[in-house]
Amino acid sequence: MLLLWTLVLFTHIAAATLWVGGQLMLVFVMMPVMRKTARPEMLAEMARLSGRRFAKISNLGLFPVLVVTGTLMAWHDGVRLSTVNSTSFGHVLEVKIVVVALVLGLAGTHGFAARRLSRRGVRSLALVTMALSVVILALAAALAVLPSP
Repeated sequence: MLLLWTLVLFTHIAAATLWVGGQLMLVFVMMPVMRKTARPEMLAEMARLSGRRFAKISNLGLFPVLVVTGTLMAWHDGVRLSTVNSTSFGHVLEVKIVVVALVLGLAGTHGFAARRLSRRGVRSLALVTMALSVVILALAAALAVLPSP
């Protein structure tokens, strides 16, 4: 059983690493390089294609894996509806779930909004989504050191 739960945790961490790391890579490496080297007419297309590819990987692979493995780990750690509001672990988990839902909503609207917002608006939306994703990692770290319910 230890091997099974180790694999579940590893899968969760790997998916989170790819998701948040991918966002960081796009924002801090890919976009600055593309802005510096791509012709203006190509920049929008490159950004759109990169974002669409990352969204497909995230929406069809990473998000479902994170939700399933996160739910399994919470159950394994003893989280039940009755313990969520009565423990520090449960309170942090609630905040994490709210932030995850917010990030999923922002990520889900990003592609739609990108066609309607200014470049600055799109960049701001991406930065807020990425910053909240980092907050999720910080909340996960807090859960790792709190006693399970």
